[in-house]
Amino acid sequence: MPPPRRFSRITVFIGLTLVYFLAGKLGLRLAFLHASASPVWPPAGIALGALLVLGYRTWPAIFLGAFLVNATTAGNFGTSVAIAAGNTLEALCGAWLVNRFASGTRVFERSQDVFKFAFAALASTLISPSIGVTSLALVGFADWARYGPVWTTWWLGDATGDLIFAPVVILWAMKPRWRWHGKKDLEIGLLFVLLLALGEAVFGGWFPISANNYPIAFICGPVLIWVAFRMSQRETATGIFILSAIAIWGTLHNFGPFVLKTENQSLLILQGSTAVLTVTAMALAAGMAERRRAQADLERQKALVEAANQTKNNFLAMLSHELRTPLTPVLLGVETLQKHWPQSAEVDSALEIIRRNINVESRLIDDLLDLTRISKGKLDLRLRSLDVHEEILNVVETCRSESAAKKIRVQLSLHASDHHVAADEARFQQIIWNLLKNAIKFSLEEGEVTISSANESSGQLTICVRDHGIGIEPQTIETIFDPFEQGERSFKRRFGGLGLGLAISKSLAEAHGASLIGKSEGLNRGATFFLTMKTVAPDSSAASLPRLEKRSPLGTVRILLVDDHVDTCAVMEKLLLARGHTVTVAHDMKSALEKAHIAPFDLLISDVGLPDGSGMELMAKLSANSRLLGIAMSGFGTNADIQKSLEAGFSQHLVKPVTMEGLDAAVEAVANGRIEHEIRSGP
Repeated sequence: MPPPRRFSRITVFIGLTLVYFLAGKLGLRLAFLHASASPVWPPAGIALGALLVLGYRTWPAIFLGAFLVNATTAGNFGTSVAIAAGNTLEALCGAWLVNRFASGTRVFERSQDVFKFAFAALASTLISPSIGVTSLALVGFADWARYGPVWTTWWLGDATGDLIFAPVVILWAMKPRWRWHGKKDLEIGLLFVLLLALGEAVFGGWFPISANNYPIAFICGPVLIWVAFRMSQRETATGIFILSAIAIWGTLHNFGPFVLKTENQSLLILQGSTAVLTVTAMALAAGMAERRRAQADLERQKALVEAANQTKNNFLAMLSHELRTPLTPVLLGVETLQKHWPQSAEVDSALEIIRRNINVESRLIDDLLDLTRISKGKLDLRLRSLDVHEEILNVVETCRSESAAKKIRVQLSLHASDHHVAADEARFQQIIWNLLKNAIKFSLEEGEVTISSANESSGQLTICVRDHGIGIEPQTIETIFDPFEQGERSFKRRFGGLGLGLAISKSLAEAHGASLIGKSEGLNRGATFFLTMKTVAPDSSAASLPRLEKRSPLGTVRILLVDDHVDTCAVMEKLLLARGHTVTVAHDMKSALEKAHIAPFDLLISDVGLPDGSGMELMAKLSANSRLLGIAMSGFGTNADIQKSLEAGFSQHLVKPVTMEGLDAAVEAVANGRIEHEIRSGP
C-alpha cells in the first residue's frame, strides 16, 4: 500500500506544478505593463484552491511552479526565489484565513462566508506584489518610478485570480462527479448557451454594439443572476469563468465596453468589474442554497413531526384498547353483584363507587380518542335539529350524581325562545357535559352552577355555564382551551383529570360552526363559558315518528364467545348463561374455527384483536358457509373501526368497556334482525 500512496502524492505534486506553470505562462502573456505583473493571474486561484482542497502539504508544488514561471520570464535566480516565496506565502495565508474564518472548502455554502472569502482574497494578495515588486526593484528589474502601477496590476491580478478561479477549482474538486438530472440539466445547458450568446454579443464583435464599445455588459447580469437563483454554486462559478474568458478575449481584441487607452488599463477595469459580479452572484447562489437546505430541513422536520404524531395517535388508540379491555369484566362483575348479591347499604355504596370510577376511567379514555380523532380530522358529525333545552336537561340529569356528591345546586335559566340548533346529538351533549362537569369539578362544596340560554340576536343562541369556584388566572385564560391545560400546577394535583375536556369541547363547537369562549375575573371568582350557535327551525318530522313496539323476550341463542381476555370471557359467559343462552368460549381464532365446525351457532360475539388473527377474519370465514350473525367488541371505537367491523359482516360494534345492558340490547337487535329476515325470506 505505501508505494501507491507515494506514487499518488508524486502525481499530485507533478500535476499541480505543471498546471501552475502553464497557467502562469498563459497569464504572463497578458503582462503589458511589466513582464512579471499581469492583471489576469489564474495561478493565484489555482494555488488557493489546491491548498484548501489538498491541504497545506502541497505548498512545495506551488513554490516550484512559481519559481519555474519567473525563472523563464524575467529577473534572476534570486528574484525568482523571492517571487515564488511571495506567491506561496500568499496562497498559504489565504488558505489559512478561509479555513479559520470562512468554513474552508465549504466556503460557498453560506452567503456570509462568501463575503469572508472575498475579504481573505483581497487581504492575502497584498503579500505577493509587495515581495515581488520590491525584489525586482531592488535589483533593477523594475523602475521605482513605476512601482505603484506595477504593484496595483500585480495585486489586482492575484485578487481577481482568487475570486474568479478559486471557486471553480474548489467546487469542481469537492464534487467532481456529474450526473444527468433531466430537465434541470437541460435548463443549465440552455442558460449556458444563452450566456455564451450574450457574451459573444457584448465582447465577440458579432454586432456593431460590441465593436463600437457600447456599455451593455449589464445584459449578461440577469442570466448570471438566474443561474445563481436556480442552480448550484458550481454552475454559477462555471458561468462566471466562461463569461470572464470571453470578456478577456473580446477586450484584448478591442470589443466591448471595457476597452480603454491601453490593454493593461482595459484588463484592470474588466477584472475589477468581473470580481464584483463574482462576489454578488456567488453570494446569491450561496443564499439560495441556504434557502433550499432550510426548506429541506423543514420538510424533514415536518415528516418527523407527522410520523411522531401518527405514532402518538397509534399509541393512544392502542392504549385505549388495552385500558378498555380489563374494564369490561370489572364492570360486568359489578353489575352481577348489584343484581344478585344480597345487598346492604354499605355494599351498594361500595359497588356504586366502583361503577362510577369505571365510568370516569372510560370517559378519560374517550377523551384521548376524541383528541386523536379531532387532530386527524376524522370527526364524523350527524347533524339534525335538536331542542337545546331538552338536551341540557338530559345532561343535567346525567350529572346529577356528581353535583349531589359535592352538594352543588345546578340552577337552570333557559329563557331562549328560539332554542333549536343543527347539531350531532351525542357531540352536542358532550360539549354541555364537559362544561357542566368542569363547573362542578372546580366549584367549592355546596356551591352553585347556573346554566342559562338566551337569544342575544336574531338567529343566534347563547348557552352560558357559570360557576362560583376557583376561577382562572388572567395569564391562563388564553391557554385554557389548549390540550392538557388546567391552569396552575397545584390545580392539576388537586382536581386531577387530563385537561382535555375544554379542548375537545372547543374543537367540537368549531366543528359545528359555533364559538366557545371562557371568561373569569381571576382566582376564586368563578368562571363563565359561553357557547354561541346559529339556530334552525324545529324538525317536526321527529315528533311524528311512530313508536317502536316492544320486542317479545328472546328464546335461546347459541353464542360463540371469542376473546383472548380470560376474565372478560368468564364473566360474560356467566351473564349470558343466566339469560338462558347457550355459550361456547374460545380464546383464539384457531380454536373458534374448530368449535364452529363441530357445532352450529346463531351468533358470534368476538373481540376484534385476537392472538392469531382478527375478529374480522374470523367473521369472514365463519359467515362464508353459514348465516351466522356477529357482534364485534373492541377498545377501538372510531368511525373507521366500526365501518371495518360492519364491512366484515358484523351487525353490531360494541366499544369496551361493554356493559351488560349494551350487550343485551345488541344481542336483541341482532337476533330480532335475524328472525325478521327469516320471515321476509320464507315461502
